[in-house]
Amino acid sequence: MKPVEAASQTQTREIDLKKPVTALAITAKSERISALARKTYNVLLHLSQNDREAGHDREIHSAPLSDIVHLLEYDSNDLNLIKKHLKSMISTVVEWQSPTAGEGTDWEACGLLAHCKIRKQRAEVWVDWSFAVNLRSELLNPTIFARIKMEVVSQLRTHPAIFLYELACRYQNIGRSPRQAWRWWHDPMTGRIPDHDRLEKLEYSFFKRDTLKPAIAEVNAASPFDIELVEHRRGRYISEVQFLIRKKAGEATAQRKAPEKVDFQSFHLARQLGIPDDRIEHIVETYGNDALVTALPELSRRVQSAYPEPVRDPTRYLVSIMPSHASQATRTANEKVANAVPAGSPALASKTQRQLAWRNAWIAERLTVIETDFKAMSTTEQELLTQQVINAMETAGLHSQIIKRLRKDGWQHPLVKSKFLGTYAEAAFGSTWNQPSDKELLTVAATHGDAGML
Repeated sequence: MKPVEAASQTQTREIDLKKPVTALAITAKSERISALARKTYNVLLHLSQNDREAGHDREIHSAPLSDIVHLLEYDSNDLNLIKKHLKSMISTVVEWQSPTAGEGTDWEACGLLAHCKIRKQRAEVWVDWSFAVNLRSELLNPTIFARIKMEVVSQLRTHPAIFLYELACRYQNIGRSPRQAWRWWHDPMTGRIPDHDRLEKLEYSFFKRDTLKPAIAEVNAASPFDIELVEHRRGRYISEVQFLIRKKAGEATAQRKAPEKVDFQSFHLARQLGIPDDRIEHIVETYGNDALVTALPELSRRVQSAYPEPVRDPTRYLVSIMPSHASQATRTANEKVANAVPAGSPALASKTQRQLAWRNAWIAERLTVIETDFKAMSTTEQELLTQQVINAMETAGLHSQIIKRLRKDGWQHPLVKSKFLGTYAEAAFGSTWNQPSDKELLTVAATHGDAGML
């Protein structure tokens, strides 16, 4: 079995996915669908379609995890989340449908993936996956589909926004989505498992405030569309909604970015406050990370003050204050879009910091290999090379105390070992010995994540 030829696909940012219309409004039946799971599924579907278009009719597809990370443009500090969601797709049962009645094939409920395996091959992490046999043909060669821009999806942080953007791609030529009862939109948009009793108790004003308005603002900020909510009344009450879809004029939207994605610091602080990871992920995908960043300190202050009474349930308290923080985050995001994010923004600095951490981790691994090879040499070869390294250090004007320590205690002394191996590596492999390629950096990221790097 040959792997998906994904490497060449990761070199371009203009990547389209032909997503079957029946897969746009999927409804979870076994467990909630997260934003990261939906993004990752899109990437796997894109790679599989490319595999088929290249003439490879395979039931099982494969790709390096680093390629999947690259296509996701994943900017979180915890790559284990990707691995968790990849595995969970097997048990995530969904019901396939389309917003337009009678459109698409009728499929029974089945898992997002038939199988998924994460393995290590030649020091690189690989992912194998396959689709259910009853929908594989339509997924890989759809007859009716929406053309999704993967680079736009990568910028969206919440499941409602991803759903709304994909919906806009499907109905952009019509200019409006189908008209449906507002409760119909809730489960496909949020990725939640249908719960009739809960949905009947939900008020439209809360759904509009907490889900519809933030999703519309996010899509408008990060995509080439302007989405407008249209409400249809029956008497005094809102009974149905639909979305007007307009394409933005010009190319000015190409540089627009969605608010920052969830980061490790948020997870870490939430854990300290006693909130489980899955609840935080749910909150982030509902309200956004920008809102969480400002809400967590408020929760922390409230827990520490214990006034007027101790906080009995930190999770419930956090959920209660999220809507106001989400509203403020939306206003802030819109201001950023209007004013443009400066080059020295914290998000860019954070990303640069992570890349530097991955580079340092790669260099450390490279030095370990070089050290092992050096130790495998004979004593005579080691002595000869050590003297050559000392000569190179003296020529470079290295501090005399380092050279003195090297002569006295040998190259394995902790104070000189790193410098010795670095000088030896440059002489043996050239000045670029410590410059990893993008693919090598992605391998480090996919294998180790960011644990211990920040």
